[in-house]
Amino acid sequence: MNDEFDLWLLIVGLTVGAGLVWFVLMDSRRREADIDEAERRQEAAWLSAVLGDQGWVVPPEAAERLLELHRDYLEAPPPDEVPTEGPAPSPAASEAADDDGVGLET
Repeated sequence: MNDEFDLWLLIVGLTVGAGLVWFVLMDSRRREADIDEAERRQEAAWLSAVLGDQGWVVPPEAAERLLELHRDYLEAPPPDEVPTEGPAPSPAASEAADDDGVGLET
């Protein structure tokens, strides 16, 4: 009877141990808090290069600022409602965009 109990205990222990290891490894993704400033600069340069290959012109400084804003967004409490559209541009911003030739033609 003891040999059967020991075998059962071994099987249960291995199963619980494997489940615990799987759980720890499953949640091993990196978080925003794990990325330091030097790596953030490298990530911004990588994003700039990838977007440049896809035809977008994004300077590394702009990509770094976007990553900082994204980190701030994730640290903020969740919004009450998720907007379906972006915020409406101010008239000054739309005039500046038209002067740069980036705005849409009407």
